Amino acid sequence: MRVWLAVLSLVVPAAPAAAALSTGTLRLADVLAEAARVNPGLQAARSAWEAAAQVPAQAAALPDPEVEEMHVVRDRSMPGDPMMDQFSVSQTLPFWGKRALRGQAASLDAEMAEQAYRAKAWEVRSEAVKAYEEIFYLDRTVQILGEQESVLRRVARVAEQKYAVGREPQASVFRAQVELARLGTDLLTAREEAVSARARLNALLDRPPLAPLGTPQAGRVPAGRWDGEALAQAALAGRPELLALRALAGRREAERRLALRRYFPDFMVGYAQTGDASDSLPYDGRASQSLRLGVSLPVWLGKTRAAARESRSARDAARLSLADLVNETRWRVADLSVRCETAARLDALYGDTVLPQARAALDAAQGAYEAGETGFQDLLDAQRQLLRSELEQARHRADFRIARAELERVVAEPLPQPQGEAK
Repeated sequence: MRVWLAVLSLVVPAAPAAAALSTGTLRLADVLAEAARVNPGLQAARSAWEAAAQVPAQAAALPDPEVEEMHVVRDRSMPGDPMMDQFSVSQTLPFWGKRALRGQAASLDAEMAEQAYRAKAWEVRSEAVKAYEEIFYLDRTVQILGEQESVLRRVARVAEQKYAVGREPQASVFRAQVELARLGTDLLTAREEAVSARARLNALLDRPPLAPLGTPQAGRVPAGRWDGEALAQAALAGRPELLALRALAGRREAERRLALRRYFPDFMVGYAQTGDASDSLPYDGRASQSLRLGVSLPVWLGKTRAAARESRSARDAARLSLADLVNETRWRVADLSVRCETAARLDALYGDTVLPQARAALDAAQGAYEAGETGFQDLLDAQRQLLRSELEQARHRADFRIARAELERVVAEPLPQPQGEAK
């Protein structure tokens, strides 16, 4: 069974998945299953594939035979002769190989439609992961800003108390109020962006923009790294866009060979029967019969040569596009692998070192400020540093999962466990 069918196997019964989207914890697996089931663009690509699969049998079939019956009402050249009837049937027979090449071209069209469907499935999956992670990041941003706002309010109250007894200049109180206003603005922006991200995910799930969604889970960021060369080989073997271009190159080659066969004639065979109008048809022993054989005359060679040149250039264009996409695929795998590894390392660095140090620095600055051993600006700087560090770690976590989804889209299969990760 093809690897891409593993993606479709994520689809679960609609009712439980749909119900799980609106409240409580929003699971990524439920989101991906629902997107695979209901996304209109994906369903349209599947229908286009199903339609294209019906074309090869039509393209390779013989033309419909032609049946004709002629009744001579009056023949001035033969006065007194009885009226005549003529019955004929004929069949066009394309030159050898034309039907097979038309069928081959149509089969490759169906292959391209299949790969377009696969590409769309991975695109929808990647976009759903991106929207999901953006919601997670923005929700986390709102949470972090809210926590920092609470801390800053306590600091502002301390500054006001010190100002009231003359131990702090009024400028410190103003700075605290300005910082609170800035945090409030950032909170408002994050909440509005979260609404937009939820609308994007709802659109992928074929739901109204403001339909309720649950709270995304914090995904795991694994340690280790992937084998870049193995991923590149997997992408070159299975990326839908590459397979579609290979099918296109094959289709253009079939069209080129078909264009060359336009130099050769098609044939027509037929049978005719002529008799007195009073006679009964088919043949009654008195009517005349004839067999017919005809050929088309491909005498307009200019258009045939132009068609051959066109098909050759189209084939070359498809092959060059394929070579270009191969290079782009190798670059994308390398780039996304580095992005994943960088985001994972930064997440670990912030979790193990940066955030603990930033929290310790804020605690120390807050204690020193309340004891009168340091100024308000030092405390404000420590608070800003912790806020920035928490937001950056949340961004690195979301970036890792987004880059991983993009890498899986290029490779067109779920990624293996990174090398070096604990079992």
